[in-house]
Amino acid sequence: MPFDSFPFDAVIFDLDGTLVATESYWVPAARVGARRAFEELGLAREIPTRDEWMSLVGLPLGEGFDMLFADLEPSARTLVKQYCEEEEHFRLKAGDAALLPGVEEALAELRGRGVRLGIASNCAGDYLAAMMENLGLAEYVEEARCLDSPNIHDKAGMVEDLLWTFGTRSAVMVGDRAGDRIAAHANGLPHVHVESGFAPQGEEVGAEASIADFGELLPRLEARLLWIAETLDALAPPPAGRPRSLGITGKSGSGKTIFARDLARLVRGTGEAVAVVSLDDFERRDSPARTGRTEGLAPLEHLDRAFDVDALREEVLEPHARGREVICDRPHPTRPGERLVTRVPAGALLILEGLFLAHPRLRSCLDRLLHLEVPEELCVARVAGRDLTLHGPEAVERVRARFLPAQRAFEALYPPAERADVVLPAANPLGPETLGI
Repeated sequence: MPFDSFPFDAVIFDLDGTLVATESYWVPAARVGARRAFEELGLAREIPTRDEWMSLVGLPLGEGFDMLFADLEPSARTLVKQYCEEEEHFRLKAGDAALLPGVEEALAELRGRGVRLGIASNCAGDYLAAMMENLGLAEYVEEARCLDSPNIHDKAGMVEDLLWTFGTRSAVMVGDRAGDRIAAHANGLPHVHVESGFAPQGEEVGAEASIADFGELLPRLEARLLWIAETLDALAPPPAGRPRSLGITGKSGSGKTIFARDLARLVRGTGEAVAVVSLDDFERRDSPARTGRTEGLAPLEHLDRAFDVDALREEVLEPHARGREVICDRPHPTRPGERLVTRVPAGALLILEGLFLAHPRLRSCLDRLLHLEVPEELCVARVAGRDLTLHGPEAVERVRARFLPAQRAFEALYPPAERADVVLPAANPLGPETLGI
């Protein structure tokens, strides 16, 4: 099924074992380098095996050498590492490096479809620069980060910096090692595991999806749109020709905003007018999310305490239901002195996304309601990836300790299975592994 849009704004790649066929030059270079160092040090030590050398790929090199040569003095390990890197440099200059099969085609397709591409690698700056230039990666990859990048301490920090640079959280991480999954999940992103990479036997990589090679990457990512399209069919919205409204709800961190955006893109691709309205646009400036005061609030009080529901109903939902064009001009909820204008064309499909949409005051205004079901701990992880740097650990802890319990109590009063037309398991933002294009 072809789609005009792409379900992610950005794709972030690991380098070695994911994009680059590292084995072709690293193993022979490392063997020569180690042999040089052992001879100089007068060591009668065995040269590591191919698998041992490859187990270092994807790790910070110093950390890998500390593990592989734990029996050597630090100064000896440093010399071995130096000579291995020298030999690797010689082989790279000789042109021994190459991209893995299908990589260039996938990068070109993604770039051609407007997807922003980044690299996050535990390598050194000189190595990264050589790969970008010698392998033509700079033609496709917009931004690249490594351990030598300013203010970077680990791969999770690289991914975070790339997300800030790209200005989006609609992204996915593609890699071959457990460290890639850790970096992805630390930022609330899904991880696609490249099975042909260099993870050593027994390493629990963990991923939302796995691909055998790069020929499977784009179809697997596009499966998200197929998943959303099938969900829209399951909702069975009323036929076009009259005003229609669809709510998308779930707990904090369940993925409501991006799901609504992608569903709107899908609908727009059919030629139908659609507009997305966020409940957060009607947040009160003294809402519990801003003051942190939730004590004493009953589950049903959170909606009206946090949001101006009267304005949302009277200025958006009810006029839209009567077939009128909506132009709602209000003070911006988070930027004093600014205005926020909400526009919904007459007759367009209105998608409302936000918390508490199963409340009778909002559910009665919606033709259909979709609930995204995501485990709370995963919600917290996503919120941390989104808010930790900007708002600090206190904001994340408030979500865990106060807001999620309040949302849980609300769902106990209005069970999603009873109030929503579809309850969608949405822990995997890529959609089920069984989907295909």
